[in-house]
Order: sequence, then C-alpha cells, then structure tokens
Amino acid sequence: MFEPLNTAGDDTAKRKVLLYGHHGWGKTTQLKYFQEHFGKGFIFSGESGLSSIRSAGIDYLPFSSWDDPSDPKKGKYSFKDIFKWTKSEDFKKKGYTWIGIDSLTELSDLSYQHAEKEEKIRAEKLGKKNPDGFAVWGNHASQLIGACKAIRDMNMHCIVTALAKESTDDNGNVDYWCMIAGKATMQQLPGIFDCVFCGVRVTQEIEGRQQVLRYVITDEVRGWHGKVRDEKRRLKAVEKTGNIVELLKRLDMDDDEYNKLKTKEKK
Repeated sequence: MFEPLNTAGDDTAKRKVLLYGHHGWGKTTQLKYFQEHFGKGFIFSGESGLSSIRSAGIDYLPFSSWDDPSDPKKGKYSFKDIFKWTKSEDFKKKGYTWIGIDSLTELSDLSYQHAEKEEKIRAEKLGKKNPDGFAVWGNHASQLIGACKAIRDMNMHCIVTALAKESTDDNGNVDYWCMIAGKATMQQLPGIFDCVFCGVRVTQEIEGRQQVLRYVITDEVRGWHGKVRDEKRRLKAVEKTGNIVELLKRLDMDDDEYNKLKTKEKK
C-alpha cells in the first residue's frame, strides 16, 4: 500500500541553494552563515580560500579529481569517493544538518577533464585517432548535473557556490551565468535548485568615501538569472544584503514573525 507524502513534511523544509557571483562577493563566507544558523555542516572543497571561514570550524574534505584513486594519508580525495562517504553510516553519525560544494566552478573543470580522459581511452581501444567531442560534452553534462541532483536530494540543507560568467548574445544582451563548462549545462543548472541567488558587489561613493555594497538578486534582473521558491512573495527581486541566510530566515518565518519584522523595519 502506498502512503502519500505531504507538502508540509520535513523534506520540503530543506533549503536547496545555488549561489553564484563574481570574485570578492563573499560566496564562501555564506558557509559560515549556514553553520551559524543551521548547525553542523560539511563542505566538499575545491577551493584554497577556506581560510576566510577558518574561525567557523566547519568540517570539510578537499577534492582534487573527479574519480582518481583517493589517498587519505596524502590528503588526496576524489569528488566521487567523498560523495560515496556521505552515503555511509559513518557520515550519518556525524550529525550534519547541511552540506555544501565550494565551488562548482572547480568541480566542473574536473568533471570535464575526467570525461575527456575517459573518451580518449575509449577512442584508443576502438582504434580511433581522436576522441568524440560530442561524447565528451555529453558525459560531462551528465556527470555534473547528476552530482548536483544527488547533493540536492540529500535530506539536509545544501548550498552550492560558483563563479559568475559574463556572456553577450548576437543582439548585444549581456547574461550572467554560473561559470561551468558547457553552455547547455550552464543554462540547465538553475532549474535544479529551489533558490538561485546571484551575488552582486557594487562600489559607490557615499559622503566622499568609497564603500562596497553587496546585493542579492533573486529574479531575472539585468541578465542575472536568479529565482526563489517564495510561496508568500516575501523577497524583492533585488535585496541589499551580503548574507543569504537573512533571506532564508524570512522565507521560513510564520506570518506573525514576518509581520513583526515588517513593523520593526517601518519604525
């Protein structure tokens, strides 16, 4: 007999976030905010910049390949081996409440390299001079999108970060997408996540002094491709903040809490 799930259940309460933006916005810093709000978390790290959140004391493992043999004694781990560990009882015992990938840009490069290497091996076995380029891109897309879906589907909050890439179409329109290999993959990615936040950093002169202002775009604005599952329409298309957890808190508030917040903001 089937037992229907309910939309108000625990699974739908987990936040699945993609955050992308240019260098210096504070993407990695959001992992610290996740830890402060959601509790103990774990990071798949492809970045060397975790020193910016050193004080947060977040568990992580660094990945340096997609599927090469891991050697924990030498500090070498593949993304696939780390992911396999997240499905183990040992991982469950850690009590993590959220998981992050920092960053998808790094992981994308490793995914493409692996797909290219595998296709070269296949071509050599078949006696072909060159690997099939279409197969390389297809396998890369399948790997990367599959990895994002697998992380998203874990029963915990998740955050995936990526650099932003600027592109101009034939009509001169500028778009900002996640910096990952493959145009089709790049455009498919936002559909996987509940929230796609775009971090924008602006320098303005205020009272004779240069100040850095940070914004989060949550919708389709000026070439950025944000979105949010905002059942009660609480977020603006452009929010002035450098902390996406503030936005997630607002989404999770009950009506009384939200009304109190709005009253406080008006004072």
